Amino acid sequence: MDMRKLKLTGLIMAVGLMAMVAAAACGGGDPEELDLEIRIMEGVMSPATIEVKQGDMVTLNIDADEGGAFHLHTYDIEMDIEGGQETDFFFVAKATGRFKITYHPAGEHDEGGHGGIFESEELAPGASFSYEIDEHLAGETVLFHSHLRPALNGSIVVSQDSGRTGAAAIEYSDEGAEPHEVIVDPGTVITWTNNSSTPQTVISGLHSDMKMEMEEEEEHDEENKEGEIEIGFLEVQPR
Repeated sequence: MDMRKLKLTGLIMAVGLMAMVAAAACGGGDPEELDLEIRIMEGVMSPATIEVKQGDMVTLNIDADEGGAFHLHTYDIEMDIEGGQETDFFFVAKATGRFKITYHPAGEHDEGGHGGIFESEELAPGASFSYEIDEHLAGETVLFHSHLRPALNGSIVVSQDSGRTGAAAIEYSDEGAEPHEVIVDPGTVITWTNNSSTPQTVISGLHSDMKMEMEEEEEHDEENKEGEIEIGFLEVQPR
């Protein structure tokens, strides 16, 4: 009788041990710290799908040929990436599923926000305002407008290859800004002259009314937002 009990006890312990081993094998174990190499070249991400498990602490070492905004949807994490150098993008894989990753290459945007780069005093008819293009704006398109008349607006394309240095001139008239777009190199001094019949200003960025209109348009067509491209996915498996 005692021997039978002993054998039964041993059998129960063996079964329990096997169950524990099986559970450990099937389970995902503890969350891991992952460092993953990600390349974005000509709008293509490699690998196209990032695979991790729930709870993992993930650092993406992103190397892109062109600067821009890296956006992990649903997690709603976005980071500016510098072109030509590695950028670390960190997140904890809390939610499971398949999530879209998009990239918005650097280019025309509201650099520095409203008045973030330059802002003149009120210019009487005949008055002028000048600004020297800084080196850090190379490769950017800077928008400008008159706060007193939003229809007076335009853009400055900053390039290292335009061959135009020294000075550039923009004229405000009652019809608009002429030229509407100038292409310059860093170091170029741009002078706005108010030849309209009323006082004006020169401010970088979009006028608030124009910005609101653009935001409303983007809300209607969020998936096809200009300049943003889908480059891959994040897959988070249950642990």
